[in-house]
Amino acid sequence: MRGRPVRPVTYAWREVRQTRGAEPPATSAFANLYIVGLERSVRVLFTTFAASTHLYNMVPLAWALRAAGHEVCVASRPNIQADILAAGLTAVSVGDEIDMVNDAKMLEQLPDDGTPYRMGYDIAETRPEKLTLEYVRDTLGLYSSFISEYQANQAMLDDLVRFARSWKPDLVIWDALTYVGPVAARVTGAAHARMLFGMDHFARMRELFHRLRAQNPEGPQNDPMGDWLAGRLAPFGHEFDEEMVTGQLTIDPLPSWMRISGDLPVLPVRFVPYNGPSTIPDWLAEPPRAPRVCLTFGVTARNVGLHHMQIGELLQAVAELDVEVIATLNAEQLESVSSVPANVHVHDFVPLNALLPSCSAVVHHLGASTMGTAIVHGVPQLLVPGNLWGEPQMARLLEDRGAALFIAPEELSPETLTSNLARLLDDPSFKEGAAQIQKEMLTRPSPGDVVSTLEQLVVRHATTGG
Repeated sequence: MRGRPVRPVTYAWREVRQTRGAEPPATSAFANLYIVGLERSVRVLFTTFAASTHLYNMVPLAWALRAAGHEVCVASRPNIQADILAAGLTAVSVGDEIDMVNDAKMLEQLPDDGTPYRMGYDIAETRPEKLTLEYVRDTLGLYSSFISEYQANQAMLDDLVRFARSWKPDLVIWDALTYVGPVAARVTGAAHARMLFGMDHFARMRELFHRLRAQNPEGPQNDPMGDWLAGRLAPFGHEFDEEMVTGQLTIDPLPSWMRISGDLPVLPVRFVPYNGPSTIPDWLAEPPRAPRVCLTFGVTARNVGLHHMQIGELLQAVAELDVEVIATLNAEQLESVSSVPANVHVHDFVPLNALLPSCSAVVHHLGASTMGTAIVHGVPQLLVPGNLWGEPQMARLLEDRGAALFIAPEELSPETLTSNLARLLDDPSFKEGAAQIQKEMLTRPSPGDVVSTLEQLVVRHATTGG
């Protein structure tokens, strides 16, 4: 794009103190700032790496901003351009395609050391004996300069900055693994907020790194993550500061009891399920003849070829229960399955937001979208998580809330599956626990409710520079 006249971002605004009603959705820095009037619409640039589930996490907020009259576009690598367009949003292609299927297969050739990506470090590590200054420093360095760099590389950064300089966004909202977002915001002078997709392990580890480094002045003081971000900023004439790690505001769609960061300004928002382009099948209009159970391993695991469960054995196990199972499996996942039990109905895809209201339980690998959809619909969960972003920790928190049961992958068997699923269905306390966390989620501000706070962020940045 070119030829757009530069219009100064001028706003009429004032600070007022809230005297009645519910607490505002944002924390201290934004709680008393209210818009009186915007002189023009705001341009909002969303950016995420090429994973459809991370995009889907952002779509309801993008819709809300668009419905409020603002200009919105979504920038990502070419892999998910069709998904962006199918969501009714304007797509910007940045960077080159990424081949996560083959790259995941290459990682699986490495010795399995029990850590995500088989690299020896875990961003979700919580054991005090493991969390030395060196371990925390190296974990942050690995997850930024290797994992985040892989997902949002230099080609994506260069294209994103080029587009942002032309389009001139007022606000950049970036997926919390996509560190091209804050760089593009800094280069163009835009306000920026990161959106969480899971627990905030980057912020937790970053806080721990600074604390341990201060406590150990004789220890290593280098900062690989800071150096990596500084290297991304330097070609554009900017320097690193801590805002580049956590943004000016953190948008958090997870339950409040999953929050693990400290004093960062946080904007809680209700999780709104979006499953991509969907058609509700006719059979969902008929009530199930037995308690319905959804069995799903998630879109991301399917797309990158992560299959760690013996699907045939699991299907035979649930056949022993008096349930109706809806299993979302594709042809590749069914290759090793010799027969499907009569009470199991296999579908390549069913929108979870339509399916789960009819379910008495859901069995899944703990993808954040599946978890959030189950919470919104008050469905008890049987969790068999992998570990890419602290999923076992999330599983334990759900179990502690009485809304789920957790089976470690190495403990999964036909026997543990049937016994735990039977318990989840027979014990009414799990339904009560799921209803309680559903209530908590539904009382949070909707994406539409938080638009004004994001407008306030733009005002604050435009008028004070931060």
